[in-house]
Amino acid sequence: MTANTLPTLASASLDPALAGLLAQMAAQGNPPLETLPPAVGRKIYRDMDAALGLPAPAIGRVYDLSMEGPGSMLTLRVYTPITAAPWPVLLFIHGGGFVIGDLDSHDRICRTLCHQANMLVVAVDYRLAPEHPFPAAPDDAAAALRWVLAHAATLGGDASRVAVAGDSAGAQLALVAARRVGGVKALGMVYPVAQHPDTPSPCYAENGEGKFLTLSAMQWFMGSYLAGQSPQHPDFDLLTSDMAALPATWLATMGHDPLRDEGHALAQRIEQAAVAVTHAHYPAAIHACIHFSAVAPVGAQVLTDLAQWLQKQV
Repeated sequence: MTANTLPTLASASLDPALAGLLAQMAAQGNPPLETLPPAVGRKIYRDMDAALGLPAPAIGRVYDLSMEGPGSMLTLRVYTPITAAPWPVLLFIHGGGFVIGDLDSHDRICRTLCHQANMLVVAVDYRLAPEHPFPAAPDDAAAALRWVLAHAATLGGDASRVAVAGDSAGAQLALVAARRVGGVKALGMVYPVAQHPDTPSPCYAENGEGKFLTLSAMQWFMGSYLAGQSPQHPDFDLLTSDMAALPATWLATMGHDPLRDEGHALAQRIEQAAVAVTHAHYPAAIHACIHFSAVAPVGAQVLTDLAQWLQKQV
């Protein structure tokens, strides 16, 4: 890890344990995710995390509450540390291509971050595509951040020490929320979506098949999410939008991820905007590895690194 962006990304062979997992998945012969109804994909994602993630550490308390969102009531899940309040606060926004993913698919991830960073974590169940296409998700993410800033004290948090983080699609939403709303000390992004998959990228040729996240799945996710709207909107095409308003940022890329190159480019663009950015690269890892911590330790390491960085920022 470095306090600046990495000029070039280190390469490494695919982690043997992750390679074995991918071979096992291929041997099962399941239909591609993009051929399934969204509801089925969402269940598969939840079940995958339950089967392949490490048990979550003990924390203080977990409970759900509701807030009024831009288009509907939204559920928030709150995770409190064992230590005494007030705590710094993390709004966590889950990934899943804007189509799959929910509070349950990322429950253990939020528990882990709560424990390791000693932060009050709030996760938001934002509206998903295709039922609710762009801009429902970023609108909900921004509304959740405003709510957290306004109500942190009532939850036992410190409103002056708030961060926002997410993985994949949730990382993009975390950036958009931080930029729209402000008021946060730090932004954490794990393998963010930064541009449309139709934009040429060398890592799609390298990693777009057989390494969990595929080019065809990304095209399905983005088609469902944008629903014919322009991919050049600044709340989607991060590589052409303004980064100057961002807080200190931590960004993780994986060497065998089709999103590797756009994550690298995003880190460089943030640095060019004079924002303090830490770029962590995991050359042997794949997309979604934070869900596979029972298979390979790299996923747990990503969360540990993010949690330790957040502790220093807030």
